[in-house]
Amino acid sequence: MNYLLLLVSIGFEVLGTSLLKKTDGFTNLWSTIGTLVSYFICLFVLSHVLKRLPLSLTYATWGSIGLILVTIAGIVFYHESISLASIAGLVLVISGTVLINVF
Repeated sequence: MNYLLLLVSIGFEVLGTSLLKKTDGFTNLWSTIGTLVSYFICLFVLSHVLKRLPLSLTYATWGSIGLILVTIAGIVFYHESISLASIAGLVLVISGTVLINVF
């Protein structure tokens, strides 16, 4: 259940970050509201996850999965490109997260 809640938090973090680009510096009202609500839900759920899981494990998982999903969202929705070096960096992030979760 804790990891399911962590995935919910990650989902709202990815949504909020993806919408952040559409806020146009917080001048687009609906995107701004969507971003703020998404971040609020994300942090609210994350705070409850932290009652049950260690901070280092939770944040490493939240940050790395969020980073990977935001990168994918940037490619899919904003047609951003990704370099070989960026892919290597993502592999290293995944490796680090696995090590933290295993040990």
